[in-house]
Amino acid sequence: MKFHPFSLVLVGMVMAIAPIACTSEISSDTAPTSEAPTETVPEPPVVVESGVDAPAEATLQTYDGAAYNYPINAQYPDTMQAEGGCSGEGCGFTFTFAPQGNAMDDAEVHIFLPAGTATAAEQEPFVTGPNGLIENAGWTVDSTQDESEQFPYPWVETVINFSTDQEETGHILLGETNGQAVQVLLKYPAEMADTYWADAKTVLDTLEFNADFLPIAASSEGPAE
Repeated sequence: MKFHPFSLVLVGMVMAIAPIACTSEISSDTAPTSEAPTETVPEPPVVVESGVDAPAEATLQTYDGAAYNYPINAQYPDTMQAEGGCSGEGCGFTFTFAPQGNAMDDAEVHIFLPAGTATAAEQEPFVTGPNGLIENAGWTVDSTQDESEQFPYPWVETVINFSTDQEETGHILLGETNGQAVQVLLKYPAEMADTYWADAKTVLDTLEFNADFLPIAASSEGPAE
């Protein structure tokens, strides 16, 4: 059998190319693939609810009435100011807010211990009666409660909720402790209630009455400063 020279050349080329193609295919199948490294994302921290509201960065001040023979002690944030004293009518203590140039300048927590008055019932007419605190101030009584979850303090017996024509709202707490009537006025702008309570609640929560200076007798001119 005779082969044409061109046929021999073509067969030789096919045989030479075939191993290369097979080798390329095998290399493609067996070569290890290189994967990009996966970045590890850290898990977010677990937040455990403590049940205690973390206050803003504020320093608490202490109103130490005992240092002046006054019958109360309380703490208040440094965003507030405190002053007080006693006279023949009783003892009064006012916690106001540092001037801010807004409606909070008129907000306050006022604690009054009337001389010669032992119970909340005895003090209430001076608040809600004719020529009383509410009438003289021109405020409107919205409701009255014998108990309130908002003010769970042992000395509170009656809560009088009121509003003013200056877009203010407030509460008057009446109660008694150690044979002494207690009256606390809480007044603040209605649209800034959250700002008010953030600080006012500190005063109420830490308010303590000193039995050594109670009750205040009607004939007393008040403890000497």
